[in-house]
Amino acid sequence: MLPRRFVQIAVGGMVLLTTLAFMLSVTGMGRPQKAITRRLPPLPPLHFPISGLPPIRGFSMQLDNPHGLTGYLHAIAQLHAMGCTWINFVINARQHDVHADNIHIDPQVSLTPLQIRKVLLAAHHLGIHTMLMPILLLNHATGDDWRGVIKPKNWNIWFARYRGYILAAADWAQQAHVNIFCVGSELLSTEPFNTQWLRIIRMVRQRFHGKLTYSANWDHYQHVHFWPQLDYIGMNSYYDLSDSKDPTTAAVVAHWQRIKHRILTFAARERKPMLFTEIGWDNLDNTLAKPWDYVGTGLVNPHNQFIAYQAFVRVWRTLPAGSFEGAFIWEWLPGCKPTDYGAYSPQGEPVLPLLRHWVSGK
Repeated sequence: MLPRRFVQIAVGGMVLLTTLAFMLSVTGMGRPQKAITRRLPPLPPLHFPISGLPPIRGFSMQLDNPHGLTGYLHAIAQLHAMGCTWINFVINARQHDVHADNIHIDPQVSLTPLQIRKVLLAAHHLGIHTMLMPILLLNHATGDDWRGVIKPKNWNIWFARYRGYILAAADWAQQAHVNIFCVGSELLSTEPFNTQWLRIIRMVRQRFHGKLTYSANWDHYQHVHFWPQLDYIGMNSYYDLSDSKDPTTAAVVAHWQRIKHRILTFAARERKPMLFTEIGWDNLDNTLAKPWDYVGTGLVNPHNQFIAYQAFVRVWRTLPAGSFEGAFIWEWLPGCKPTDYGAYSPQGEPVLPLLRHWVSGK
């Protein structure tokens, strides 16, 4: 057996090399069409074989505070004690605006690769299954700008930068025994570039040995043409479910049933199981009408948040594996109960006991 110090140095060296490769391929140092990568040594077998994954019932957690490592580790332990067996860890890279070609990691709002690895391994060692979902954020957005409408000056350069980001993240996922890797999230304007996406997926599979998905927008999943190359049809779920400020669970369930039929019909046609990569409602009274509006307005109304989750659990809890694999709740925040107006986190809200039962499989 190798001395512990030697192992630490070797692991640190792998992380450093991976980070340098990412910096070279993403920030423009080197040729833009060729991501600088390296082949990793094989890892020990997963504690939980990929072929035997349990139903996916978990929370999403954003890794966007480089000074919050202790808080993340505490939150993972807290979710484990709750009976949660899945966590979707969300990391981010940035581009200046919708027209930018360059993609970069901002150390002010992103964890280092070593910190990401520590977080992922902390969950793994507790027996929690994980998904790693790299997303892209804009530093400057005006009007209706968001990552779904990016239009870089040069698509080839943008995809080269994006490949560098995703391949580096896939390396981190492989090093930390991640179960599912998400190759992208809500990049609607990029989805017609099918050849570029197939190249990304092929390269990711060369270095990551778990399951793959993509997080489509709830109103755009039918426009994605690379589902055959992935393991799950992934999508966020921010459907408008009721215009009423005082909805009933029965009415929301009825609306959900129609949506469920459309989704499962599409998934059956694609012969892929379906997964909600994000699903959630904030604590405002219009959350069922505009759950996608993360800067929503209105009165605080935790009752409507409870109705939303109650209807979701009723509609989606009894489907067989192979058609619906599960969902990640958006979101869980490290620390105490959030006090922010319009918070999506269920912490400290009346809906938390319901979700605690749901994630534990009860």
